[in-house]
Amino acid sequence: MLEFFEANQTAGIATIYDRHILFNTKLIPFFENAYKVRVALDKDDKKIYVFMIDKDYALSGELSESSLLSISVSKSYVRIASKPLIEFISNTFNLKINKGESIGFKANYDNNKKCIIIDLGGEV
Repeated sequence: MLEFFEANQTAGIATIYDRHILFNTKLIPFFENAYKVRVALDKDDKKIYVFMIDKDYALSGELSESSLLSISVSKSYVRIASKPLIEFISNTFNLKINKGESIGFKANYDNNKKCIIIDLGGEV
């Protein structure tokens, strides 16, 4: 039986620096309607979940404002800049990122959960 190659359109890379997370161009389309993001950690599975929040929902008052993070979107990347977030990730997963260094991880958009999942077990 023949099995044809098909590129995974949702596969990307999330690079964690000491002060921000950077998503590569493959993941930019999933941030198209995002105004803010919320980040959740799964310590057991070593995964980071990034949920895109549109402007109406972000401003509705249903979510705690302190749980919403700003994003910067350009033609070549999306960035979540938050030193407290990186410290939270570092402490939760015992991840050491020194100033000027970074670690890249596999990241995919999950259609069921409607979020990007960064797999800390999938270092690139």
